Amino acid sequence: MADYSKGRSEEELEAFYPNEILRHTLITFLFISAVMLGVLFLPESFQKATDEFASFQTKPPWFLLPFYHLSSLINNRVWYVSILVIYAITFISVPFLDRNTERRLWKKPIFFSIVIINILMIFVLGLTKYLQ
Repeated sequence: MADYSKGRSEEELEAFYPNEILRHTLITFLFISAVMLGVLFLPESFQKATDEFASFQTKPPWFLLPFYHLSSLINNRVWYVSILVIYAITFISVPFLDRNTERRLWKKPIFFSIVIINILMIFVLGLTKYLQ
């Protein structure tokens, strides 16, 4: 394996975590905030773009069926968005929370059970929505 640190100063060898992760997160929040501000202050332009599709019924792709089924089970939009945000944050933070040196998933019983529960939950929610 090549050593990319040879001949480079400490400033050039900046750590990916947390520096680069923080930059990507801030840029992502900047773009999301820009879209939200555009919808907030220029709703007419976004409304015209969606009016032609208002009567068109679409079927979600197969990989989004579990999340559509979850939205039909939870009637409150704030709770639904909160659950999805917590789920996404948990998914992203799992590699940072796991400090075990073992790399094989089946040697980590807690994380292995979380993975199995998530796979089963997504499969069951998707299958029930598909059969409806």
